[in-house]
Amino acid sequence: MEITVKVKRCNPQGNADCKPSWQSYDIKAEVGMSVLEVLLDVIAGVDPSLVCRRSCRSAICGSCAMKINGRPLLACDTQIIEEYEKAGRIELEPLDNHRVIKDLAVFQEPPWDEFDKIIPYLNEKDKDVAMTAEDEHAIDASQKCIMCGSCNSVCNALEMEKNYLGPAALAKAWRFVGDVREGKKEKRLDRLSQEHGIWDCVRCVHCTEYCPKDVAPLSAIERLRDKAMAYGIDDNHGAKHSTAMVDSIRRVGRLDEAAMTFKTLGLLRSIGMIPFGMKMEMHGKMPHPVVLPAIDGIDEVRKIMDKREEEKKKEELD
Repeated sequence: MEITVKVKRCNPQGNADCKPSWQSYDIKAEVGMSVLEVLLDVIAGVDPSLVCRRSCRSAICGSCAMKINGRPLLACDTQIIEEYEKAGRIELEPLDNHRVIKDLAVFQEPPWDEFDKIIPYLNEKDKDVAMTAEDEHAIDASQKCIMCGSCNSVCNALEMEKNYLGPAALAKAWRFVGDVREGKKEKRLDRLSQEHGIWDCVRCVHCTEYCPKDVAPLSAIERLRDKAMAYGIDDNHGAKHSTAMVDSIRRVGRLDEAAMTFKTLGLLRSIGMIPFGMKMEMHGKMPHPVVLPAIDGIDEVRKIMDKREEEKKKEELD
């Protein structure tokens, strides 16, 4: 099958203001060929100046992650004819939220630099702990990460805040926090709860949707948040917002956004939000600070919440 492959090319040569351009290659694709095989054929026989990264070619190392028709995928694990028939085109781009080295190859600062920040090793406990199959299952998904960077490339929070640890590093953080052999869980959780940590996640779900290994980074982040609050690490806006949300549901059965703002930010910072609130009012989006009536059946809602709180009390921190 004759297919035109479009590649977004860019050669920054150390400059941050690289202006990419598209280049097309007409190739003959055969059944069973991956996108990576096609790229290697182009480099070997057509254009040796084209650059991409690869290593294992077996969807294990994560090196060949790139945007294929707008989605982060592993080039070695993507069949080119199947992808072409599905999308009607083949367009290749470097991963978003990464600095481009050249063409399709990007620097791997995220997630590698962030891995150092989460302390990627176990801290010894005072006594040996036997690990059961259930214990291993709790952290199994986070151990499957191949550090391809796909989750970071689609992370909305990382796009806006470059200092955010990012889903890849936080998924790896759960591998240690969730390990029964870890001796400094509270210290880890306190560090992860600080600025640009677990509470920066906006729960867009993209990291879980596009992970090629089903690591489910969002689930790991949610577990870290839950565990941090179980340890009483709640002196931050994220934890306060979560607590305010639960209080609002218990009180009236729905979100009282005005009250939640004061409980999350405090009085002084809430006053500073008045200009923003006025803009919301002009667009009919301002939650008025009034006493909301409770929904019908609020007693049933509270019973459910009481039951869950009883269950959580029975759960051990470790």
